[in-house]
Amino acid sequence: MAWRRLPAYLPNLSLKPLPLTEAQQQVYEKTGFLKELVFKTAPSVGKVEIKAFLESVYGLNVTKVNTLNVEGKKKRGKHGFFRRPDYKKAFVELSERPKASKAQQPRAAARV
Repeated sequence: MAWRRLPAYLPNLSLKPLPLTEAQQQVYEKTGFLKELVFKTAPSVGKVEIKAFLESVYGLNVTKVNTLNVEGKKKRGKHGFFRRPDYKKAFVELSERPKASKAQQPRAAARV
């Protein structure tokens, strides 16, 4: 019996983190962990897709995802008016600090 290779479906999803606010920076400096992260993504991406992507690829424990559709700004340029593209803001709430995998853990000091 010949083995068939199963198809691999890689997500075509771009999640760009938005800059932290001053309050978030202070919390991160004190604790080293943020409870809520904000991402910028395409308007067609859903909450379930964002949650599944972060849990499967990055191993985060996501509690909930809130989204906000943002309309692109209208601008006036040299050759008339144009519009920036629409996007979606995703507010991701994490339940706990992610545990470091073995690759991320520091190695023990070698004994002499």
